[in-house]
This record gives sequence, C-alpha cells and structure tokens, in this order.
Amino acid sequence: MSLQVGTRIGSYEITAPIGAGGMGEVYRARDTKLNRDVAIKVLPASFARNADGVARFRREAQVLASLNHPNIASIYGLEETNGDLALALELVDGEDLAERLKRGLLPLDEALAIAKQLAQGLQAAHEQRVIHRDLKPANIKLTKNGITKILDFGLAKAYEGDTGAAEGGVSQSPTISRQMTEAGMILGTAAYMSPEQARGKPVDKRADIWAFGVVLFEMLTGRRLFSGETVSDTLAAVLTRDPDWATLPSSTPPGVRRVLKRCLARDPTMRLRDIGDVYPDLDEVEDVAPVAGAASVPNTRRRAWPWAIAVALLVAAWPSLRRAGTETTAPGVMHLDVVYPPNVEPVSGLQGGFAVSPDGQAVAMIGVRDGVRRLYVRRLDRPEPTEISDTAGANSARFSPDGASVAFIPGSGHVTRISLADQQRTVVAPGADLDTGFGWNSAGFIFGRSGALWVVPPQGGAPRQLTVLDAARHEVLHDDPVALPGGRTVLFSSLTMEPGTERVEAVAIDGGQRSVVVERAITPIWSPTGHLVFGRDGAVWAVPFDPQSATVRGSAVPVIPSGVVGTVRSGSLGLQLSSTGTLLFVPNDFDHKRVLSIGRDGSEAALNLPPDRYSNPRVSPDGRRLLVESQGNVIVTLDLARGTGAKLAAAAIGTSFCTWTADGEGVVFRRFSVPFWAAADGSGRAGPVPAALTNDFPSSPGPDADSIFAVRIQPETSGDIFLLSISGKFQPKPLLVTPAYEGGPQLSPDGRWLLYQSNASGQPEIYVRRYPAMDRQWQVSEGGGLQARWSRTAREIFYRTGQRIMAVTFDPSRAQPAFGKPAVLFPDEYDFGQGISIANYDVTRDGRFIMLRRGTHGSSLRVVIHWTEELKRILAAGGVR
Repeated sequence: MSLQVGTRIGSYEITAPIGAGGMGEVYRARDTKLNRDVAIKVLPASFARNADGVARFRREAQVLASLNHPNIASIYGLEETNGDLALALELVDGEDLAERLKRGLLPLDEALAIAKQLAQGLQAAHEQRVIHRDLKPANIKLTKNGITKILDFGLAKAYEGDTGAAEGGVSQSPTISRQMTEAGMILGTAAYMSPEQARGKPVDKRADIWAFGVVLFEMLTGRRLFSGETVSDTLAAVLTRDPDWATLPSSTPPGVRRVLKRCLARDPTMRLRDIGDVYPDLDEVEDVAPVAGAASVPNTRRRAWPWAIAVALLVAAWPSLRRAGTETTAPGVMHLDVVYPPNVEPVSGLQGGFAVSPDGQAVAMIGVRDGVRRLYVRRLDRPEPTEISDTAGANSARFSPDGASVAFIPGSGHVTRISLADQQRTVVAPGADLDTGFGWNSAGFIFGRSGALWVVPPQGGAPRQLTVLDAARHEVLHDDPVALPGGRTVLFSSLTMEPGTERVEAVAIDGGQRSVVVERAITPIWSPTGHLVFGRDGAVWAVPFDPQSATVRGSAVPVIPSGVVGTVRSGSLGLQLSSTGTLLFVPNDFDHKRVLSIGRDGSEAALNLPPDRYSNPRVSPDGRRLLVESQGNVIVTLDLARGTGAKLAAAAIGTSFCTWTADGEGVVFRRFSVPFWAAADGSGRAGPVPAALTNDFPSSPGPDADSIFAVRIQPETSGDIFLLSISGKFQPKPLLVTPAYEGGPQLSPDGRWLLYQSNASGQPEIYVRRYPAMDRQWQVSEGGGLQARWSRTAREIFYRTGQRIMAVTFDPSRAQPAFGKPAVLFPDEYDFGQGISIANYDVTRDGRFIMLRRGTHGSSLRVVIHWTEELKRILAAGGVR
C-alpha cells in the first residue's frame, strides 16, 4: 500500500517517502513515543495475505531484533494496521554503497575501512546464527560520519521462512523472487549470490562470506564481478566464470588478494568458514616496529595505526561534542566506538569498569559472560578485545603508568595487578571498596576503603590512610582519586548526602591538610592542556589549573554539554583522559534496557517504563508494586496494576542494590557505597543504616520490617551473609561465614527457609538452609546455578544457568525437604546485572518474571582520539553553548 504523509501506523507518523523495491515501500516516520526518526518498511500486500508466511516472519523478526551491533541497522518493531504489516527500522542517513560505486572504484583505505565494518557486522550476526543471504551494495549504507551499516539483515530468511533444501535458491533473496525473475525485475541480487545459493542448495554463513568477497572486489575495481543481460545470464556467470584477478589494481596488497581468493572459492568447503578470519590479512597493509612502552596483549600482532581502517571500524559520530553550529572537529580528532565482545554484556554500574591506557592506544573494560564479570583489553588497532585470564568477578580496572599491566579489584576486594605480557598476578592491597574508582600512577595505588582514600606504594606493601571522612560535613565518600603530574598531589571527589555539596579537593600524597579546589564538582581529571576537567550538573567543564599549587587559574566553562556523558555509580561521570589526549567515556544512553514481564513460556510484555539504564527490579512484598533503579541515581516505583510510576524523593545520585523492607513501607539501597534506607511513600524520610559497612550489599527483606539480608564482602572470607538492623537495634549478625563466596540470600515467603548461592563446591550452586537454625544445607541446582529467587508460594525455586531460566519444585512438608528435577522454563536472553549472586530479576504473585532486556543501541564505550585538540578549540570559542 502507498502511504500519505501524516498517516499513523501504531506510534509512527509517516513524514516522507524514501523509496520502493521488491521487499516493499519505505518511508521516513517519526516515533511519537520516543521522539526519534525511523524508517518504516511496508511489506507487500501479497506477503501479508499469507498467514503461514506472516507467522514465520514474526518469529524470525524477533531473532533479528535481538541483533545489537553498530554496523547492523536495527529492527525496532513490527506493526500491523488494517491487515497490512510494517517494519519499524533504524533510519540510516547517507548514500548506499551502490550509489557510491556509480562514481567509480574506491581508494584502498576507504574500501578496506568499509570491508572491516562489514566483517564486524557479519561476524556479530553469524555468532547469533543469523545469516543475511542478500548482502549487496544496495543493502550497505555509508553515513557521513564514516559508519557502515548493513541493512535488511536476515530479512531474506524472514520473508521465505523455509528450511532444509528449500533454504537456498533465488527464493531466498527478497529482491529476486521467482515471480520477479519471470517479470524481468532487478538483477542486483543475482550478481552477489553464492554458487550454492544460485543452485537452490542449503546455505549457511559461507554464502555471506562469498557475497562479502564479491562486494570487496567491486569496491576495489569499480565494476561488477558477475553480470549479464538477464538473471539467468548473471547466475550462469556466478556458476561458471572465474574472477579476472588481473582487473584488481596493481597496488592491491597480497593479504587483500588472499582474502578475495578465499572468500570467492566456488566450492563452499574450500571457502573461508568464518568471516573473522579476514582480519589478519586485511590488517597486513603495512608492518612496522612495535611502539616503545605500548601495552602487550597476548596473541595479538602489532601493526601501524591504519587510521582510516581503525576509524571506520570503530567510528561513531558524536555531534554532541561539537560546538553548536559547527560541522567539523579539530584537525586529527577521531571519534570511535569500542564494542564489547560477542556474548559479553556491558556492566554499566561499575565506577571503575573501564580504563584507557596512558598512551591512549588501549582500552580495558569489564563485561559479563556466562554470568561472570571478566576483564577485557582492546588495543584500538585490533578488531577484537582480548579476555585477560583469571579475572573472574572483576569490579574495577586501571592501567599501570607504563601501560604494561592492569590492576583490578575482584570480588574479594584485593587490589590485584596482572601483567599483560605473561598474565602474572600480584596482590598489592587488601580490603578495597568494590564499587568506587581507584587510581594507579607513579605515586602508587590509591583506592577506597570504608569511604576514605588509602595509598599503597607502587610495588605493593602496607596500605596507609590518605584521607579521613569529615564528620562535620557529613561526608560519606571520597572517590575518583587521580595524582597530578609529579605524583605528589592527589585530587579526589568529596561527596555528602546533600545534593550540591559535592566538590573536588586536593591532598598531598604524604597526607596532611586538604584544600578545596572546585565547589559543586565531581570526577577530577588532569588534562595535558593545563586544565582541570571535571563534572558538574551532568556536563563536563574545564578550568585553567596549576598542578604545582593545585589551584585554579581562571573561570570554568562547559566543554561537553549535559546529556552526552553518562553517570556511573557513586555519582561520578563516566570518563577518563589519557596523557596523550585520548578521551574514553560512557555515553549517556549506554546500556539502556526495557523492563519486561515474561511468562513461563517465554512470552514477553513490556511494562510502562521508557528505555533507561535499569537494574535490580524488585516486586514489593504485597505483589502490587515494582522497585527498579534507573541510571544509578534514582529509584522508581511502578504500580503493576495501574502502570503508573513515581520516583522516590529520598533517592538521588549514587544508588544501587535496592530492596524492599519486609512490610513494603521502606526501601534499602546503597548510596555512595553506604547502605541507606528511605520511606517508600516518597516523603523524603531517609537515613544511613547504622553499623553497616561500605562493603555491605543489601540483598532482600529480612524476617521483619527492621531487618534486611545483606552480602558482606570481606578479604578474609570473600562473600558472607549477614542480617542488618535498619534502625540499629542490633549489631550486624553473621549468618553464614565461610571461606567460600555466599550471596544472594532470600527468605522464603513463609519465613522458614533461606535461599542462597555458594561456590563451595568449586562452581556456583544454589542451596537452602532452615532459618533461623542455619544448621545444614541442601543443594537445589545441578551443574551450576546463579541468582536464585523464590516463587511467591515458596513451592518453587528459580535460578539462572547456561543461558536458561530453571525451575525446581520444593516440598518442605516432609522430614527432609524434597526437590524436583531442574526444568528449563525459557532461554535466558536478559540482562545479568552487576551482582555476582544478587538476582537482576524478580517473580510476581502470578508467576511472571520481571526481567531486563538490553536495547539495540548504547552497548559501546566511546573514544575520541586527540580530544585535547578539540578541547583547545572549544575553550577558544568560550565553551559549548
């Protein structure tokens, strides 16, 4: 059907036509709910009338919507209006590669930059078992900012939906159906089909690898590799004609020629089996000697910075950084994305969950794989991060001053140094706070303990307290430590419970009197331009600064506007700056998620909450309300029946690990690393939990309204389970203290059993004990288990394992409790969260699961090479407007 401007399809309003093809008509539209532009593709009426085809399409579209990669244009949704189907797609502005090729061949660096991004997108999809089947220049979009996007990913299969032998052939291609072939329609698809696809045989990811080779050949030569007057002629050329290798430019590197020959092997058994295998040969453009002092990552080959390739591989436009009305950045400034490895979830709630090396050539990041936080290092001239071995449970990370080592804080709280060359580990300091930032420079390791700052010499040793919390100011946390040049002065954020009182202070590394540097400021960063960079009201500011006297020398101006850089735990802005001027930051939309209600059969329904950086959903004891953290700075309550939400007045920046009290009248959470309580009625009544420690993590309601269960991290015994009094009526009670890690405690609804997780067996498993006797334990899970929750009837236990949600029946009526065989409920495709054992989901009274699904955007860290050059330009213009 043809749509007029102003037509509504669901929440989308058509604003302009874009084009039409065999797969339907495409329009520009406005998403009236989320206030963004999208592309609407209206499917052919003939297709919409096929009930079986529509059902297959819906199933396949759900799989495609799960793809999340910067080089794949996303599917947002499927709408049905008056019997017509329409896809809501990511709107990608720019010309497609077919249009670009009309102007002739591409320069080598430009072609390889595009090829690298195509390979990145294909690899991400293939790892999810999704095949494009119709890769061609018309389905490849080139944005003005250098990003390559693959369009219509997997829609060929979604349209056809067949399996087996019927999965190949021309019917697999959305722009060359049998009907269209008979009508003499577009020949574009036939020229890029693999031989097995042209013969009607089953296809796999190697069909995409063939098409990748054809596209790369065309970019380098400026001409079609296979062509003919009719579809039949073109398919015959695909099946019989060998590529004319002499048409490649003489300057084509040997590695690129190898890639083409391996991709274009007519026999699929001789073809490349994985698109990721193209990287080494595409990188072999120019070999150079290693850079002195650069960090070494095992199993990687050092190469020159192929800037055009690196930029296009990782590039992400960041117009918000640019001064209003300006379309260019300073010379040499490059904006890049750093994507997490496949099957690795970002961890947005960790203050030290990312780091940039001093030379600006590598990034460290913490992600979750298989339910475990792990440390990864990515050299910016390599396509993929490398997992650093033996870093399970990593919380924070920092590079050494020479970039050859990384320090991280595992769940034990020991600051641990690991060499990137040989993976040797050394514990340099015990007893660090887990969810605050720490520093490492020539002065040593500067880390948090009980809210204050401590320092350890560079080679390790006895920790020495550097700062003391100021009780008169009601300080609760000293965070973001950074040593100034020379290593004799440390800047840090001083935080209290009162908004607007945060400030940056300075203290000598040897201790002594503190001095206030900037009021209403957080996250101090020293810039090699001679400026102090800091956060204020969500924006990034800069002020001339003398590092010798630790004093400002002028007026501060905003240099990055609010809404660009995201906040992380403890109320800090998520950014770092290398000594060479490379900026690394967490974008404001990083790790956005939707809150979903999931049935036992895996059926999904979205709750009335817009996408945000959510975590830790908790259903109230009466089952009527939902508690969820948002952006690490507010707590939202949602009435599950009415769908209305409200923010708690007492919840402000730095909140995490929230839970209800047993009567549902209060909420307990961590704020600035301090366990805190607040009234759930939004009245603002709040206060710290007496006798709680900075490494106490609220987990679940206690047996009465005045108590909560918490996980206490202790260097000697790892994680232990305690009962805390909210009012301070009793001292913290240890319930389970062993050498193993125990966590995630939850009391059964009848108050007789405590459910928890322990790794005493060598892997995480789920257990129960009688409460309050705690005399013996029974194992619930089999083959590993994480993040357990009770059903509301206490007759069933749920947990996560191996990408599945499991259920175990529980019968406590016998002399010994009886457990059923663990059964799979549905695939676990949902956000794991920050906690090792504390569940990032909950269960409603009617047995539905409240879980979080990561969105299609915002799963990358942002890097700006030579950002200090842009900073100079912004400062000369008087800051951003």
